[in-house]
Amino acid sequence: MSLSDNQTKLIHRINRIQGQLEAIKNTIVTEEQDCEKAILLLKAAHQAMKKFGEAYIHEYMDTCFKEKKSTQNIESDVKKAISAAFSL
Repeated sequence: MSLSDNQTKLIHRINRIQGQLEAIKNTIVTEEQDCEKAILLLKAAHQAMKKFGEAYIHEYMDTCFKEKKSTQNIESDVKKAISAAFSL
């Protein structure tokens, strides 16, 4: 199974987010008390997750339209995604 260019980009985004989360974890484990660094790491991870979510939804929508899913199915899926995204 080969990944599309967009799927590869999504995987790279996830890898960067995992790196950011590992850096946050390391500050906890080492009990490093650099508050500014911790806040910046959290902000970066949060922003990266938001951007990943946006890119993932765009990729999903492109796939739906290419597969010519029914409008009703796409609408239902989008409503579920929006509900899930805002119920965090």
